[in-house]
This record gives sequence, structure tokens and C-alpha cells, in this order.
Amino acid sequence: MTDLVKVRDLSVIYPRPRRSGGPLNAVRGVDLTVCHGETVGLVGESGSGKSTIGSALLGLVPAAAGTITFDGADITRASRTDRRSLARRMQVVFQDPYGSMNPAHTVGDTLAESLRYNLALPSEEIQARVLRALDDVGLPPGAARRHPAAFSGGQRQRIAIARALVMEPDFVVCDEAVSALDLSVQAQVLNLLARLKGTRGLSYLFISHDLAVVRYLSDSIVVLYAGRVVERGPAALVADSPAHPYTRALLAAAPVPDPTAQLARRTERLRATAPTPATPGRPGTGCDFAARCPFVQDICRTTRPELTDQGGVSVACHRYEHVIARAA
Repeated sequence: MTDLVKVRDLSVIYPRPRRSGGPLNAVRGVDLTVCHGETVGLVGESGSGKSTIGSALLGLVPAAAGTITFDGADITRASRTDRRSLARRMQVVFQDPYGSMNPAHTVGDTLAESLRYNLALPSEEIQARVLRALDDVGLPPGAARRHPAAFSGGQRQRIAIARALVMEPDFVVCDEAVSALDLSVQAQVLNLLARLKGTRGLSYLFISHDLAVVRYLSDSIVVLYAGRVVERGPAALVADSPAHPYTRALLAAAPVPDPTAQLARRTERLRATAPTPATPGRPGTGCDFAARCPFVQDICRTTRPELTDQGGVSVACHRYEHVIARAA
């Protein structure tokens, strides 16, 4: 597969006053690639920087360093005009569909707005695209005449997906697109996204805090902690056999129906959240996860681990072999 989106050494810094701790390095030296027709899952807890990466790709926040290319073109510092053109090929589905819709507008008006603004299409083609998008997400034509308040949460998320589809994009950022839905509706929306990937030829960056959800939809997974990539690789390897202690903690946070397995996961999670004793060291050195890692040693606090290939996955961990041995 050929590259569609390529991120190299991306850093994003949010300005903050000195009394609040000074500038926040939300993303630090991240590399990321999404190929044509591929779904890359970006997983991490709140504050890990995953949504910031999605926002940087969409031009919603500026990159402090690094490059972003889309289909071979550098879009790192694309102008407003260029971004308007890119909107035809890059779209987003946010976590809260209702918050991103004007409640006074009908669904049809909401879906048609971007077509009028970005493409200046004739009314007939706009109508055809709107109805096709609604049909693709499983909603009847009559939904176009109703307002967002008339729909359930799952239906509103389908409308949000339809709004992305009307632009006929190549690439969609799904930012926590199912996290606000109950489990049964989550499954329906995930199945919908998987089907659209095939019928529309879409590529996704699927952002979530839930490793199990990311595993279901993704071809490959990138694990983010404190703005850095700590593990990446094929979805099956990363989700089923985590090689980094933080990835293991994310997996342990997902509930399972087996009481024995759930007890083991709870024990694993508590080990990864209990702070370990501090040792002297220079600020900013060592592994970011060291203070929470149950496998920590002195080298973890003094030397930052590099992301290196370890049998099919890339892992940033000094204690990789010990983690794998413990998992076995």
C-alpha cells in the first residue's frame, strides 16, 4: 500500500502562562503513517496527545516542529485556501455529534453546508450527495427534513459520519467517535465504519482511549503516552500481546465477563497506577512512564528508551524482554 498521510517528528506546543507551568509540550517527536485503505488506531489515555495529533493533521492547531504530508504534498503550514481545498479529501467525526451541529438547522441543511461552502455545487448534486450519504449510514431520506434533537445519540453519530461522507473524502479522522455511545450502539457504528471503509475506499485515523475498540477496527495501532509513541505495530500483536507496560495497563483497563480474568486485569491495572519510589535524576530524563511502571529500574529513570523494532512491533522500553517474559 502507498502512503496517504505521513507525519514525521511532529511536535505541538500549547502556550500557557508561567504561573500554570509554562508552555505545554502536548506532542513530542511523533512519527505516524496511514496508507491508502488503511485504518491506524491511535490509543492512549486522556492527555496523551492523541486528539492533538488529529487536530494538527486537520490544521486546527499549528505544528511547532516536524512535517505532515498528505498524498505526497507538504500540508504542515497550509494556508486557509489550501485547507479549504483539503477539506474535500480530509474530514473528521468528533465525539459529540450534537455539539458540532446547529440545532436550528435541519439535517439536510447541515450536510449541505460544506458542499455549498467548499465546492459550490448545484442544488441537484447537493441533494443527491446528501441523500446518498444518509442512505450509506442507514438513515431514511426523510431524516434530511428533521432537526438533530429528533434523533438518538447513535443516530446523531450516523449523521456526523454522513456529513463527512458528503465531501467524498479519502481520509477521515475519527476522534473518540464511539466513546459516548453505549456498547450495542458502539458495535453498530464500528460495523458501519468498517463497511464504509470498503465501499468508499476510506482511510481512517481512529483515535480512542479504549484499546479493545481500536483493536476491532484497526489494521495497525500506535500507542501514545505523554505525547510520545511508546509502541506501534500490527493491531493483533499490539492488542493481544502488548510489549510495553503502558499498553498492558490500557488492556487491563478494559472489562471482561470472566471474573477470574477480570481480577487479573484489575491487579495488573493497580500495579501500573501505583507510583514507584523516586530516585535522584535530572528533570526531563528517563522514561515518562517510569513513575507508574511496575517493571522500573534505575536506567528507566535516567535514560530515555528509543523506539526500536522488537520482533514485529516497535517498543520504547528498556525492560521489553522482562515484560514479555512476565506476560508469557
